[in-house]
Amino acid sequence: MIRRTVSAIVLAACTFAPIASHAFPLFGKSDTAQAKVKTVKLTLKNKSAAPMEVFIEDKSVTLAANGGEYALNAPEGTKVYGADKTVKVTVTRDLAGTVCSFR
Repeated sequence: MIRRTVSAIVLAACTFAPIASHAFPLFGKSDTAQAKVKTVKLTLKNKSAAPMEVFIEDKSVTLAANGGEYALNAPEGTKVYGADKTVKVTVTRDLAGTVCSFR
């Protein structure tokens, strides 16, 4: 009888211990559970003779002619579109610190 009671208590403790150890993030506010998005810094450059308009997601930016630059600081996955609404650049961590030029 005592052996069954002890076995039942040990079994219950082993069953609920993993749940109890993770109970705080479920009910309390925890900042560690949120994913952090890496921000990438790069430069957009216009190498054509005419000013160029590009769209960074929904924001319109005009690059001056013959070397006009724009310093971009955007999260990974941000898309840069041309005036014709085609994707010119998708921001990835591989582009950190680079210059993306358009013609």
